[in-house]
Amino acid sequence: MLRALVLVLLAGGMNGSFATPMKRVRGWDWEHTWLVWSFLGMIVIPFTVALATVPDLSLVYRAAGPAPIARTAFYGMLWGAGAVLFGLGVIRVGIALGFGIILGTASLFGAVIPLIELHRDRLFSSVGTFTLIGAAIVSAGVAACSQAGVLREAAVPTKPDSGSFAVGLIICILSGLGSTVMSVALNEAAPIYTAAESLGTSSAQSLNAVWPVLLAGGFAANAGYCGSLIILRRSAARFGESTTANLGLVIAMAVLWSGSNFVYGAGARRLGSLGLVLGWPIFMGAIVLTANVWGLLAGEWRGAGRLSAAWAIAGNSVLIAGICMIASASGAA
Repeated sequence: MLRALVLVLLAGGMNGSFATPMKRVRGWDWEHTWLVWSFLGMIVIPFTVALATVPDLSLVYRAAGPAPIARTAFYGMLWGAGAVLFGLGVIRVGIALGFGIILGTASLFGAVIPLIELHRDRLFSSVGTFTLIGAAIVSAGVAACSQAGVLREAAVPTKPDSGSFAVGLIICILSGLGSTVMSVALNEAAPIYTAAESLGTSSAQSLNAVWPVLLAGGFAANAGYCGSLIILRRSAARFGESTTANLGLVIAMAVLWSGSNFVYGAGARRLGSLGLVLGWPIFMGAIVLTANVWGLLAGEWRGAGRLSAAWAIAGNSVLIAGICMIASASGAA
């Protein structure tokens, strides 16, 4: 159980770090970076890892049937729309606040919806109670981190070229709702990962068969949006600027983000039958904690004032309490 929790927390640390290299990209607009990252992180890496770790991937998909495949890909498209909004939101409100709002929304609904939809019989058990309370505590911690970000914004206004802060907040909330879909998709992808397990894949790696389908749908949404911007702005030639350095940074983003999904899958499946419910808010909380650290190191909180710092400390403390509560639920599962 401890190993499973460590894997989920490690996955959160990786995911919370993936956007940091984006700040060092030069010569590319947001859509250039996001398109290349999407292709590498949602197509190249997931399919490569799945082919390497899941015996006879095509047979797994035939055994699962077309309906689960289509449903998972559709969920991926909905999540992909949220991922597009994530990129737009973070550049407007900053890493720490953006991650806080988006993942706070996703942590609460991403745990509650699958629990109610797929495990209703456990809703009022000790496991369900601990999970719901823990998810609520995590959300409260994220709300406190968000308040710290609002106070920081008042003290250190957003740069004019980053867009409207209010619009950024709305985008982040919508992105959080879209991000919830990934949790729902993973919980409802049982026909795919159980087919993989029946054909010889270990439970720790069986979600590797789900990621290519889910993320291919996500890539369609991201590629469609980014590609349309590049065409409308006639900016394809900008891919030639600082290509080597930018590719290195985007590859790092893709490895951290896509890798976090595989590590999360391995950890969550080890948490038992409710692992994909219990692991999700822990994953989200770890991402927020990591993003806050990166935001601090990047100087996003410089000059924000003591009140903002107090809210940030309180928020992170509450996040840790919520993670501990959910960890206790996993022990009772």
